[in-house]
Amino acid sequence: MKILRATFLGVHGVPDGSYDLSGRPGAKHDTIAITGPAASGKTRFLESLLAAKEAIGPYGAVGGGASFLRAGASIAKVMLTFALDEAEQEYAGVTESVVEGEAAFLADGVMRDADEGLAALLSRYRHERAFGKVEYLPSSRRLAPLGPHHGTGELEQRLQRASKDATKYGFVNRFLRELPDRPEKRDEFAALLARLSPSVRYAEGDPSPGLPRVFKSRGGKPSTSAELSDTEQQGVLLAAVAVGVGLSSSIVLIDRPELGTAPGDAAAFVEGLRALGEGNQLVLATSAPEILAALAPENVIQLEVEG
Repeated sequence: MKILRATFLGVHGVPDGSYDLSGRPGAKHDTIAITGPAASGKTRFLESLLAAKEAIGPYGAVGGGASFLRAGASIAKVMLTFALDEAEQEYAGVTESVVEGEAAFLADGVMRDADEGLAALLSRYRHERAFGKVEYLPSSRRLAPLGPHHGTGELEQRLQRASKDATKYGFVNRFLRELPDRPEKRDEFAALLARLSPSVRYAEGDPSPGLPRVFKSRGGKPSTSAELSDTEQQGVLLAAVAVGVGLSSSIVLIDRPELGTAPGDAAAFVEGLRALGEGNQLVLATSAPEILAALAPENVIQLEVEG
């Protein structure tokens, strides 16, 4: 599942226009950057994509539409064009690989104009890689300070998936505690973390209770995720979400991906993001020159501040 095109009309904070998100033709992985100066609408672009998806096929309760209206406007619209693979077409009951859906935001609610099969596909949620999802990683993302036996389950995470609430990452410590008993996921997590962070490695073998000491930073003693640097914690969070939630054939929206990378590591980090799952589409909101330089020019959408 991918977004080929997004059209915004009257959306507060996003310039009107139709934006091509299909990326470089023939690319194995789709990675699109939304960039521009401060207040040009980068974060709002991602939030509007997510809000339109939720209006068409929600994971949880659908919020109001007033915050998406420009001053004095009575309606705002986001039109999305999706590309579906064969399994997604079969699930949605459609014969075409390209389908469209529209979300309308009003002062007192939202409306949708979309095929019911597309709505069912976009609202489908399972922690399995066979189920494509829409994942939002806001700039406020952080590991939630919960114990190894707490955290949200699949149903609760579905309801929170489109939110900025850090409790949706509350499963991470429990996930880490359970990894020794799940060797396939353990190996997948360890390999992905190594691609996302040059300094921290998964190091299984801590039998003590409490937060699992399963990380070694630059060869040091075993530590918990809370003892890692902020950049290293970002790598842990991203790897845990990809493996725990099951990101493949998914649309992954990441605000400020540079939070997870140190100077000079951007190109390798982008490759790590591409390894989050097979067939994902990454949409990154960023002004970081190193992140942008790691992408093909035709995969960069430049926004301008509205006059």
